[in-house]
Amino acid sequence: MNLLVLAIASVMTLNSCDSNSKTAESKSQMVDSSAENGLVNGITDANKGSRTGNVEVKGAMIIYKEGKLYLWSTQGKTTFLKDSTTVSNYLFSFGNKAYDQGIYMLGTAEKNMCPVIINPSEPVCEIGFRTMQFESSLYAINSKENEGWATYMSKEPALLKAIKDAKVGAAKSPGMKAQFEQQGVAKETELLQLQVSLIKEYPNTHLAKILTWKQEPNKTDIKTYWDNIDFSDESVVRSKVLTDRIESFMRSFSKGEESGFINCIATVAEKAKANDRVLEFSLNQMLTGFYESGMENISAYIIDNYVNGDACGDADLSNIIKSTAESIQNLSVGKTPPNISLTGLDGKNVDLYSITKKNKYTLVMFWSSWCEHCKGEAPDVNACYKLWHAKGFEIIGVSIDRNKIMWDNAVKERGFTFPNVCGMAEYQSPVAKDYRVTRTPTFFLLDSNKQIVLKPKGIREAQAYLAAHLK
Repeated sequence: MNLLVLAIASVMTLNSCDSNSKTAESKSQMVDSSAENGLVNGITDANKGSRTGNVEVKGAMIIYKEGKLYLWSTQGKTTFLKDSTTVSNYLFSFGNKAYDQGIYMLGTAEKNMCPVIINPSEPVCEIGFRTMQFESSLYAINSKENEGWATYMSKEPALLKAIKDAKVGAAKSPGMKAQFEQQGVAKETELLQLQVSLIKEYPNTHLAKILTWKQEPNKTDIKTYWDNIDFSDESVVRSKVLTDRIESFMRSFSKGEESGFINCIATVAEKAKANDRVLEFSLNQMLTGFYESGMENISAYIIDNYVNGDACGDADLSNIIKSTAESIQNLSVGKTPPNISLTGLDGKNVDLYSITKKNKYTLVMFWSSWCEHCKGEAPDVNACYKLWHAKGFEIIGVSIDRNKIMWDNAVKERGFTFPNVCGMAEYQSPVAKDYRVTRTPTFFLLDSNKQIVLKPKGIREAQAYLAAHLK
């Protein structure tokens, strides 16, 4: 889990300065604000909760005359293909269909898509794209939700980058720490002002709710941090907001200690019990996040206490998170990971289980042609293979490349003579997903019984193990 800090602040109260104008408005039209810290609460009776209903999603492309267009639903940072259509004479339509309120991704491919808001309270979602770079070219034709969203998305990335750069600068340049911190605060204020202005300009929208969620309550009080998130609202899982907030929460309150992480997990789980689906989503984010960060002891704690244990009470957890937990457990030392059976560069089948039976130890190495770290380790990988191969050691290289020519050239350039296969879909390939690979290089060392004996962080750690165990 990338334990990021995406700052913002506190509990919200009514601003009475507009009391005369508000007396004519219904409660659902009111936007709460705090004069003390500048925050606003854009969650009203009109936009609270999650809605499902028909929406006509259509639009126009300025330079894309003919071709396929895809629509993905989202859960956190994960996307699921939902629908497709054909662009004809620069126009597209997904028809009038049922949607759950939330953020969706629209584009031509997983590497070229843009987040859009679909809300059944807005029965027509008509949008357009100015260029083939979808994320940076969204505009609204007939959609107040995406009119405000396009404005926000055109500015948020640069502001977040500036905030991050200021924090990095403060850490790397102690002599200029105050200056960098001042720059960071200025950009955080600018981001908050952007959120506030759009909440006020687009009241009662899903956009206003998302921008409210992006504002973090008191970052110094673990008890009030979640005060502006309604965990019973399932639409919170159909955006990146809850994922980002969980990461920031862990960073702010764990102190990087195991006991701190466990305390944070308990707090999130208790809050999320308001809705079984939100609870499952939250647990899954924490489970996979800790595992992918190399904190397998924490992910094991979540499995033991929340997935397989009784810490969730009577919550109805689906087989999805149980399957996730099982796949993570099967990638632990002492367990048998999934088989790998793919065609190698020589056209012959490479089968992991068959190879492990023939050798004392087999190293599964996930790598890619573009990874500089992989390239840097290649000489040591070859040296390790040359030293131990004759004594019962094998390597299976699993490239996550998408381009066969780049994969083939990299194998030849680096002088790999051991079996090599490729998932041909980067991190989305079935083999990468089976092994939950999110970075390269990633290593798994198996014995002749197909069991994982070591998950080395680098090839030298594998070499040390072989020197001690392969006589």
